Amino acid sequence: MKKIQDLLFDLEKKVESSLTELSKLKNEKNDLLDKNQILVNEKNELNEEFRLLDERFKALKIANTISGSENNINETRSEIDSLIREIDICISQLSD
Repeated sequence: MKKIQDLLFDLEKKVESSLTELSKLKNEKNDLLDKNQILVNEKNELNEEFRLLDERFKALKIANTISGSENNINETRSEIDSLIREIDICISQLSD
């Protein structure tokens, strides 16, 4: 009988220890999920900032090209033709 009680006591201690460990792991999981969400949000913000900076860069590049210095007349004409094509596409989409 004593042997059974000892086994039950050992089993109870192991279950308590396992439950404590499970609780710690759940807390750690929740902390990691929170950190992950923060990092995902930060990544999204950085992606949006990158997109805006990329748009600004393209606009500055177009403005520089359109300024029409003697060195890049062909590039200026090419950029203007590209802009006209984009406008034509937009007009055709609006008329559909």
